[in-house]
Amino acid sequence: DLFGSVEPLLPSLREDGVAVWVLGAGPYPAGVVALQELLDAASEELEPEHVWEPQDMNDTCLYIFTSGTTGLPKAARVSHLKSVMCLSFYELVGASGRDVVYLALPLYHMAGALLGVVGCLGVGATCVLREKFSASGFWDDCRAEGVTVFQYIGELCRYLVNQPQRPGERQHGLRLAVGSGLRPDVWRSFQRRFGPVRIVETYGMSEGNVTLFNYTG
Repeated sequence: DLFGSVEPLLPSLREDGVAVWVLGAGPYPAGVVALQELLDAASEELEPEHVWEPQDMNDTCLYIFTSGTTGLPKAARVSHLKSVMCLSFYELVGASGRDVVYLALPLYHMAGALLGVVGCLGVGATCVLREKFSASGFWDDCRAEGVTVFQYIGELCRYLVNQPQRPGERQHGLRLAVGSGLRPDVWRSFQRRFGPVRIVETYGMSEGNVTLFNYTG
């Protein structure tokens, strides 16, 4: 879907030695790697361990581009160790394999991809992915999917609190909200309006090496 934005930059990207991979049906210009064709042709047999096992858990697993608060977005190096540690995120905040986690965060950032999806894999929880967050449809989604855990960025909770009141706002199974950047006034309004949902605020930058958890509320 985004290839049209990248296509005008292809000549300069080639000059800089930057590879362009695209997932989806082509055709694509020469020099662009069409991943779907490779995935279709790939064997389902797992390669031997020496092919995919990292030599050092501190080696780079992936790069995540930060939001660019201090300038242009920058690639933060995420190690294999840090990625594996994200498997325990939901266990740390009190979720388990019995939970259904609602995730509407972008999967190209740490919160959605590693804490969200990888965190669900770590505890064996069901992950409900929504392509785009909808404040008006949130509680309907929660009821329809049996959601028990919501991973937020603070503004999402503010959007919910700012919605017009409607019947059934407390008729849901949500028991835990976990995320970052929730203002104290929104925190209080959220619990007062939607019921005794436990909130666990966390903070840890993609490029940092310290994570904070507010266990006490």
